[in-house]
Amino acid sequence: MHLDTQTTIFMICFVYLMLHGAIWLALQEYRSFQVKLWCVSGIISGVAVVLLAMRGNIPDGVFFYGAQLLMLLGTLGRTVALRLYLLPAPQGRVFRAYYVINAAYFAAFCYLIYFHQNEWAALVLFNGFYSVFCFEYFRIGQKLNQQHASLGARLLMWSGLSFTVSLGIRSLAVASHADIEDIYAPSWDQAIMIVGQFLAITLSNIAFLRIFLEIAERQKIAATHQLAVTSERAEAFRQNSVVLAQLLQEREEIIRQLAMFNKTAGMGALVASLAHELNQPLTAIQLNAELIDSALTSNNAEALTDDTIKGALNDLLQDNQRAATIIKTLRNMFGNGRQFASTFDMNALVNEVLLLCKPKLAHSGITLSLSLHSEEVTLTGDKSQLQQVLLNLVTNAIEAFAPDTAQQKSIAVRTQLLGGQVVLSVTDNGSGIAPDVAMVIFELLRTNKAEGMGIGLWLSRTIVEAHHGTIDFESHAETGTTFTVKLPAGSEAMVY
Repeated sequence: MHLDTQTTIFMICFVYLMLHGAIWLALQEYRSFQVKLWCVSGIISGVAVVLLAMRGNIPDGVFFYGAQLLMLLGTLGRTVALRLYLLPAPQGRVFRAYYVINAAYFAAFCYLIYFHQNEWAALVLFNGFYSVFCFEYFRIGQKLNQQHASLGARLLMWSGLSFTVSLGIRSLAVASHADIEDIYAPSWDQAIMIVGQFLAITLSNIAFLRIFLEIAERQKIAATHQLAVTSERAEAFRQNSVVLAQLLQEREEIIRQLAMFNKTAGMGALVASLAHELNQPLTAIQLNAELIDSALTSNNAEALTDDTIKGALNDLLQDNQRAATIIKTLRNMFGNGRQFASTFDMNALVNEVLLLCKPKLAHSGITLSLSLHSEEVTLTGDKSQLQQVLLNLVTNAIEAFAPDTAQQKSIAVRTQLLGGQVVLSVTDNGSGIAPDVAMVIFELLRTNKAEGMGIGLWLSRTIVEAHHGTIDFESHAETGTTFTVKLPAGSEAMVY
């Protein structure tokens, strides 16, 4: 019977090794530290059981100290592996308590064996300690079941109870004898302990596997749900981007239509003066053409070389060029509003716009002061749009003077090249901008003019910002207003 008890203990070792090895192979694809800790700890416990069944065949030092240490490490490792299921809840304090309790137990066990050779007290301590410590299986399973009710958590609770009850009965039975002659002696408490160990080891391994797979399945479901949510969001973003693109296209079209509307309004204000301006070169062309025609039909050959004819031809060409320039500028400024990027000289742009504005300036009795940068000021953008910005600023400057003002009215236009930026400024010595108007002057449909539409300055800022520039102003009731436009200089194409 002595051999049968040891053989039974060897069978417990076989269960340890078989179940933990099977779990390791089954879950190897997950590459989980927790699985490795559980399985390695179980195998260590199995080796410890082998040593505990070989009393008399191995040195007593290996039996008492080596086997005890391995059993301690195996049980502690498996309990820590189970505790990892409770993450992300903090476990640091519990782990430190585990280490202290296990170290204290091992020190007490070694003390009883080494100093007192009291195997009976050591066996009572052994069974009693593991009976209490393995109750952690039940507590961990209970917490897991509270979080997510599952078969794995309930099996873990039953395995903890099986460990605790069977080892507790064995501890009480050994304590009641007050002595022990043979630790392998067959008895009813030994039988309960062995059956309880078989049951507890089997249930704990099945529970560990079930809980691991249940958590993996929940994570898989959560990942699938998250993927579905992400896909829905991606589709929503895609639809929103399509809608946004449509809105941006509609915005650009609205801006284009407003630009055309603003151009039309600006053209109406210039019609009378432009008609007068164009009438002068056309009248001069007519007179010079009649003079040349009269000379050519007079049969006087000497008339063909007369200085009067040469002067008339020269004036004819100049007047024709002047009219062509006005018409070309009008055509560029009041075209269809489509964006067209080109590289041009800001000084030339200013001259072209002011050519249209000079008749109205003269009619309003305003002196124009022009200060252009000494060299070409090159930039890239939509020339037509920037012409409209300058036209808006000059028109606003013309309208900035009170009708009954007695002071000499003047407007100054200036171009500069500062730090890689083209700086265009339009200054008037009018009555300035009221503070309440200044706060909203660039907003759409905001104006302080009786006949104003509130489009010009808003559109000017939109155009300038689309060209990666800025527009700002300073205004004082005593000195007038200065609008300043800053644009990036250079010939590189801009995205706008």
